Amino acid sequence: MSAHIGRIFSALLVVFCLLPAQQARAELIAISGESNFVTLSPLHNGISAITLAWPIDNPTKDRVAALKAGLSSVASGGTSSRSSYEVESFLKLKGVAHNIDSVGQNLLLTVSGPSDVFPETLVHLENLLLESEYSSDWYARALESYDLVNSTITRRPVDVLDEVADFLAYEPGEAEPGSNYGEFQFGRPTQAIVRSEDPEVERRTRRLLDKLPTARAKLGLPIGEWVNALIGGGEKAYDLPKGIVHFADPDATEMLVLFVAAEQFTSEGDQLGANLLLDYIGADQGSEMFRIIRQTMRAAYDPRSDFVITGRKKALVSLSATVEASEWPRIYQEIKDIYQSVRGGQIEQEGLEIQIDSLDRAYYRDFFNDPSWGVRHYIHEFPKGVAGSFRFSLFEAFPNVTAEEIIENSGVLLPPLEEFLVILIGGGNAPPDAMRSNGYCALPKTQPLKFCLDELSNAENL
Repeated sequence: MSAHIGRIFSALLVVFCLLPAQQARAELIAISGESNFVTLSPLHNGISAITLAWPIDNPTKDRVAALKAGLSSVASGGTSSRSSYEVESFLKLKGVAHNIDSVGQNLLLTVSGPSDVFPETLVHLENLLLESEYSSDWYARALESYDLVNSTITRRPVDVLDEVADFLAYEPGEAEPGSNYGEFQFGRPTQAIVRSEDPEVERRTRRLLDKLPTARAKLGLPIGEWVNALIGGGEKAYDLPKGIVHFADPDATEMLVLFVAAEQFTSEGDQLGANLLLDYIGADQGSEMFRIIRQTMRAAYDPRSDFVITGRKKALVSLSATVEASEWPRIYQEIKDIYQSVRGGQIEQEGLEIQIDSLDRAYYRDFFNDPSWGVRHYIHEFPKGVAGSFRFSLFEAFPNVTAEEIIENSGVLLPPLEEFLVILIGGGNAPPDAMRSNGYCALPKTQPLKFCLDELSNAENL
């Protein structure tokens, strides 16, 4: 009898050893209460979409990358009934797309597809979240893809701005915690944001939310939140150091000249005004930078301005041009002159009115056609969700924007040049001493941009 019991015990032990380790070690990303259910206006292109938003409790750089890679593995790595190949085939056959993103302390998964197959798509999403077959190989590949591109290698303005945005999101010199090798289970989200007119989509979404596991309720505040509440801290300062970052490449024949400032606006109207002025300076073929630096001076193929919204009433404001290495000081001065001229109100009203119409149409187009664009703005404005009906304050500010008022207030809407950080990447002479007086950092070849951003910030705080 005892031998028989021993054999049963041994068999059970083997069974438990064969159970997926992920189920025992997986970190549950979920809330303990009810999910907030939100509907946005339906898209106008025959597409329906759902976005699930999970909380990021410790939004460090490595933590966010690990969560994105983990969610990618869940979304594409297969289920107990479908292999990863079958999942990919289903997505292609039905025209379904996944988009993984992070906004502030929110991790977002947006699933979109043709409206006529979207109820079926929600069943697929339910299977992904409840029956995921975690792939460590997929996680490793995804984690590598979410690493920031070193902008000194690509020398593209968009990559520079990505590194700057990353610096603003996390504390300087912050120690990154180790990941758990990407073994995550995604349960009850903070919010479910739906864009569909089909009542069946709402029914299946609510059913999905009811099935997803919830986290255990936490007693009291986590120690970090408790300390922040006690000392009145919390949100990281939205500020860039001043001065010059210079990455020298003696072999390069071109230099990227980039100005960037982190701006917080007092109102959505001011944000729109600054956006429009920056568009007037360098956003398209009718802009001042394009007209002067490209067409007249023939000095740069793609001089540009960028207005990157990173939060509610927060944006990166940037001007840039890639020019012949020996010519960079002259173009640097020309960019300054163009900016100062516009900030001083020397603006053609008709041209600015064109920019107003263009931005208005772009907002309308993106909101009603891009499944992720509207959600990002919603999360910026309502990161914890909202009860009942609501309106976007940024969009409501548009009817009150006039070219006359923007021109009158241009000196207030745009920051002084002294508030910009200058980033130089490429060949040509080093900045002269006169340019280095407000701060200077020579970026070593093996270091990311953050190296100099930390150094300049520390120098300012001495």
